Amino acid sequence: MTHSANIRQKISLLLFFATLGLNSQVYEKSIVLHGDTITFPITLINGYPFVSATVNGTAGKFMFDTGFGTSVMLNDDFIQLPLKKPKGNGVVGSGQSFRTNMNDNISEITFSNGISYKKLTSIISGNYGFIQNVLTPDFLGFIGYDFFKEYIFKIDYLHHKITFYKNAGETRISGDILKNEKILAVLTFEIRNRPNIPIVKFKIKGVDVMGVFDTGQNGSLQLDTESAQMLTQENIVTKSGIDSNGDTLLNITNIEICDKLTITLKGIEYAELNSTKVARRELGISEPNLMSIGYRFLAQHKTVWDYAQKKIYILEY
Repeated sequence: MTHSANIRQKISLLLFFATLGLNSQVYEKSIVLHGDTITFPITLINGYPFVSATVNGTAGKFMFDTGFGTSVMLNDDFIQLPLKKPKGNGVVGSGQSFRTNMNDNISEITFSNGISYKKLTSIISGNYGFIQNVLTPDFLGFIGYDFFKEYIFKIDYLHHKITFYKNAGETRISGDILKNEKILAVLTFEIRNRPNIPIVKFKIKGVDVMGVFDTGQNGSLQLDTESAQMLTQENIVTKSGIDSNGDTLLNITNIEICDKLTITLKGIEYAELNSTKVARRELGISEPNLMSIGYRFLAQHKTVWDYAQKKIYILEY
């Protein structure tokens, strides 16, 4: 090998290892975000955002679910966790119950963007076969609020990515986060029982509705009898079909998100009051009309979620 070729090889190796250093960050003990700006590619499956990863060498996908409070919850119907210890029982917002277990021996969780967590303890798992069977056979579990709670995030379904920004107040929002973005509306939300669930008030053709933002939802609408009768008679809410699970789907017009933004949503699931009781109790919502705002809305609008300032920025794709 010539001297110049040897130098070129050394430079190439240095660049290679420098790139590894930039893209691979390893953390231990707890699974929370670190760093200033972090982007995760997402895959959409039936409207739900998933992040690819491996857990103890098992490859699969985590659902990015803002409705989950903990940083991570594993699916032990898919991941082999022989040392798990029984913890209790749980129930998801849609009503399904599951068993929970505690794990103190998760050796590694590595995401597709190179971020890796090792020697994790106190990681909860559950038997989420009912989600695995419906959405994706390689369902690893959930990523939730505690993973990113010190961050602002921008979720972009069109370009299949979530970007997290270390919270630095209003100056950062008006700077790089919203740079070159067209802002359609800014919503101020409230938090009731759950710090991870933004709740907003809006109207459908003048009818008051409580809206719950949640990436782990397709989108659903539950109305009291009087409101449902009025909105269906005026063809504001119309039935559009039945989905693969047998749920009635609705098209909804004249959704007045705020003074500046009125939208139409299609394919929203019809919900009866009984099916919302668990969510209502958990969230502290007693108002008669409730809508979950998920994929059907997020597929139309890029959004920025700022929990510290209790604001959601609705952006144009």
